[in-house]
Amino acid sequence: MRFFDFFNGTNKKRDLQKGPGTQPAIPLDKELELLAAGFIQKYTVRYPGLDFSVTSLKILDDLLQDASGFYEEMTAEQQQKIIKGAGAYIFEVARKHIGGSYYWYQKLDQPIFITGQPFFETSILAFNQVRNRLQNGSGDDVPGYFEGYTRCVQQRRSAIII
Repeated sequence: MRFFDFFNGTNKKRDLQKGPGTQPAIPLDKELELLAAGFIQKYTVRYPGLDFSVTSLKILDDLLQDASGFYEEMTAEQQQKIIKGAGAYIFEVARKHIGGSYYWYQKLDQPIFITGQPFFETSILAFNQVRNRLQNGSGDDVPGYFEGYTRCVQQRRSAIII
């Protein structure tokens, strides 16, 4: 049994529901790619340098630091938009620089990115990281989080980086 299977109960990508007369759902990888692109488009003027590089995660962290000051005053919809957009950005940095696959993590109702299959499984839950960064401040910085992920990948360790 693979590491992810043990914790999640499934290794299936999110089911794409097709009903009669409805459009098929966007595949998870494409949905996250579009979310990240929309996030960049919205914030690139105020935060130039969001270019999917690993070093751009510092810029993302600065953006989240600024947003954390009024996170509690945001509506639930605004909170979800920034969490999903910034999380998708982190996922796309990982995908472009390290590689891996997106899955739907049913227990937490969010995407998870897994690197190293079938030899090992290092996973990140970027939406959780963004939420923690917004709620807890700089102690949950994005560059440090990503460094922990890349260190596990380099060591070929199976772990979920939360």
